[in-house]
Amino acid sequence: MDDEAGEKIGSVAGKLVQTIMELGLTWNEAVAAFGLAARATAQTAASAQKSPGEDYVSIARQQLIEAFEVDVRVIVTTSPSDDVGEEADDNPLLATALRRHGSKLH
Repeated sequence: MDDEAGEKIGSVAGKLVQTIMELGLTWNEAVAAFGLAARATAQTAASAQKSPGEDYVSIARQQLIEAFEVDVRVIVTTSPSDDVGEEADDNPLLATALRRHGSKLH
């Protein structure tokens, strides 16, 4: 993967993680959402393909597995807000992020 693609993918992943935190999904619900999104994307690609034959779902599954091998660094920063503490009580992922010094991913 080149630098430009890596930056785009990282940006999308960061936004997804932030949304997952805001929605209060558990980590296993978040992983399920990623899997569903990958399958839906693969099926969309297969539907758009004019020459069938390639198994997009299998390719997507393999790419998900390979993605787990990529080194990931998460930077969490704080933004002062009184509401954040209250939200963290109902959101385990947000509470974890706050314990690790922040509430916004970059």
